[in-house]
Amino acid sequence: MGTFFSFIRAMANMKAFVRTGQAGDGREKALLDHVLQTAERGNPQSVLQAIDSYGRLTSWLMNIGDDKGPFLDSALAKYNPRVALEIGTYCGYSAVRIASQMQRPNSMLLAVEMSPLNCQIATQIIDYAGLSSKVRVVEGKFDEKLDAVKQFLEDMEATFFDFVFLDHWKDRYMPDYLLLKENGMMRKGSGIFADNMGPILGPAEFKKYIKTHPEELETEEFKSNAEYMRWMPDTVCVSTYK
Repeated sequence: MGTFFSFIRAMANMKAFVRTGQAGDGREKALLDHVLQTAERGNPQSVLQAIDSYGRLTSWLMNIGDDKGPFLDSALAKYNPRVALEIGTYCGYSAVRIASQMQRPNSMLLAVEMSPLNCQIATQIIDYAGLSSKVRVVEGKFDEKLDAVKQFLEDMEATFFDFVFLDHWKDRYMPDYLLLKENGMMRKGSGIFADNMGPILGPAEFKKYIKTHPEELETEEFKSNAEYMRWMPDTVCVSTYK
C-alpha cells in the first residue's frame, strides 16, 4: 500500500511535478541513496533491481519498471541500436536498461531530461552502474536542445537514431516525434518505443497518429500494467519507421 499512497501524493502534486520533474517529497534523492547503499557498483542488473525494489516497496517511481521492462528488452534485441535516444530520463532507470544492452561497437545513448536535479541523480546512477561511457545526459527539453541532439549525432558519425525511447510528459510525444521526423533524425527501420500508452493516462493524440498512419509506422501494442502498480492497466507501443 505504500507505493499506492506515494503515487497519490505524486498525483496530488502534479502541477509541481510537471514543472520540476520531481514528486516533491524527496523520493528521487532517497532512491539515489538506496542504490548507492544496496546495489553492486558496476553491475547494471543489480542497479535495476535496487530501483525496482524501491519503486515497488517504498515509493512509486515513474520509470518503465520491471513488468514492462522486458518489452523494452525485446525491442532493443530487435533493433540492435548503435545510436539511441531517450526523451525523459527521470532518475536513469531506463538509461541503464537501454545502455547495458547496446552491444554494437561504439554504441551510445543520448538521454534528454528536463530536470536539473534528475540529471544529477541519473548521472550518478548511470555512473554507478558502470555505464557513463555509453550514455550522454543532456539537461533540458527536447525541443529546446535540438542543437545538442544534432551535435551528438555528428559526434557519433550518424545522421539518424536507430532507436528512440519516449517516456516523458505525454503531451510532448506527438510534437517531439514530429521534430524527429522533420529533422531527419529517423530512417527506414528505426524503432520507436513509447511507454505509458494508456488506456488511462496515455498520449491520445500520438496514439491516434500511429494507428492512423500505417504507411509511416508499423506498430505493435503490448498490454501490461503501470509501473509498480499491477492494478492499473497500461500499454506500450513499438513502432518501426517506414
